[in-house]
Parts: sequence; structure tokens; C-alpha cells
Amino acid sequence: MKITIIGPGAIGLLLASSLEKHNDVSVLVKEKHYDVLIERGLWIKNGNKKKRIKANIVTEIKDSEIAIIAVKGYDLESIKKILSNFKGKIIICQNGLKMLEYNSDNDNDVFSIVTSVGAVSLELGISEYMGAGTTVIGNLNNEDKRTFNIDKLFSEDYFEIFPVENIIEYIWLKAIINSAINPIASLAEVKNGKLRNPELNEKVREICEESESIAQKKGIKLPLNPWKEINSIIEKTSENKCSMLQDLENGQKTEIDSINGELIKIARELSIIPVENQQVFSEIKKISVNT
Repeated sequence: MKITIIGPGAIGLLLASSLEKHNDVSVLVKEKHYDVLIERGLWIKNGNKKKRIKANIVTEIKDSEIAIIAVKGYDLESIKKILSNFKGKIIICQNGLKMLEYNSDNDNDVFSIVTSVGAVSLELGISEYMGAGTTVIGNLNNEDKRTFNIDKLFSEDYFEIFPVENIIEYIWLKAIINSAINPIASLAEVKNGKLRNPELNEKVREICEESESIAQKKGIKLPLNPWKEINSIIEKTSENKCSMLQDLENGQKTEIDSINGELIKIARELSIIPVENQQVFSEIKKISVNT
């Protein structure tokens, strides 16, 4: 299968490494990064081992059957231009609720991968695998439950992917989790494990409860209990920094708009006053670049 992954970020490179065993994989990068990455290569670091990814490095999609969008939520609209003539299947793998608004230009089958696998972008073209997590895939068209066995394309080196009938429920679950963990860990400038601190843990819980209430009012039936999942993630990823904190430390734009911002927008549509989400949204915006 010919597959192009759009974005050489932390998860994008894990996806490339997982897929390259049995597929013809390309990683689409920005033109300004092309020469550097051709010279350096693409790499995965796992503990003390470092492995070069064999995927092709490209700046446009050619002859691919599947395109995987592995960029930040705020880049989703710009990626639509790249895919304007693409006829194959599209998979979106990112945080937040923005993907729920994605409309393909060519009636493409559109899927979503939701994962809690840990990964960190060490520098351009180098991703570090931080630990296993649950990964699911589903069709973003609610009326179409087919996943065409796409989950079978991945090796189990980094992902064990399970198909689900209602991926939207899992997208919401992860958005709720991220809405609580990411801004609090970022504002406190701590690794996930420090969120066990009673004061921080209480703030995480308050946001979780508010975000969950927005989902319930929207009519979303969550597949798992968000608060239990949050505490499990805090335990399993205690030494990890959340992606939002990494973005702030690296002087990059955060995904606060795609996560808490989208929850605020939906809450207002439902006549809910999102006090907790609005507070952390405003505080993150104050310290973010390119807000």
C-alpha cells in the first residue's frame, strides 16, 4: 500500500516507522525543511536505541492510496489545500475536536486515529517513543462503520490498533482528557506525574467535570470514564511532559484553540457557561506565541 504521512512530528514519525515494514511510505514535509531532512534523515529514538526510518521524504503527494494527516489541529485547514486533488482514503491523527468539522473535497473516505501512545519530538526529524497506549481507528462518517482493515497495515512496534464503530465518542473522550491535563500541566510547568498534587489534581478534576458535562449536553455517550482515564494517564506517563507544555517551551503555537477553544464554542452553542475552560484558555493564550 502506498501511504503518505503529512507531518514529520512526534506521532507522524511513529506512524511512519510502524507502517514502513509492509508498505511504501512517504513523509511529506515543508519545502523549507526538505534539504535538511534529506541530509539528516528521519529517526526514532527508543531508550538507548536509535533507528533510521526508511520512508521517502517528499514535499507533495504522488500516487498514494492513503494520506495520514499528522499535524497540529490549527494546521488542518491548510492541509485541505494539499489534499484538494487527492482521491484516496484520508486518516486524521491529531488532538482536539477540529477534525469533526473536516469535509473532504473529493468524497474521500475519512477516518480518525485516536491514540494515547507517548512520543516527543526531540528536534526536526527525530521522535522519541515514550511508551505504549491505547489506539483506536474509526470512520468519521457516522453512517459508515467500515474501516477497510486499515488497522492491519500497522506493525505492533508502537501501535496496537483496534477498530471501533463510533470514533467520535473516542475523539470527545481524548479532548476531555486533554482539556484537563494539558493546560494545568502547562501553566504549572510540570510533568504529568506532578498533577497528583492535591491542588493541581483538583483543578484537573474541575475542568474534566465541566468538559464532560458539555459532551453530555451535546448528546455524546463516552466509551470510558474520563476522570478514571485521566488518573490512569497521569500514573502511566508521570515522567512525560504533555504536548502543550512542550509547545510552550519550544516557542511554538499550542493546540489550546483546538481543544479548550472548541469546547468553549460548543458550550456556548448549548447555553453552557464554560467557566473552567475559559479560565485556562485565557491564561494559556496570554503566554502563547502566535495566538
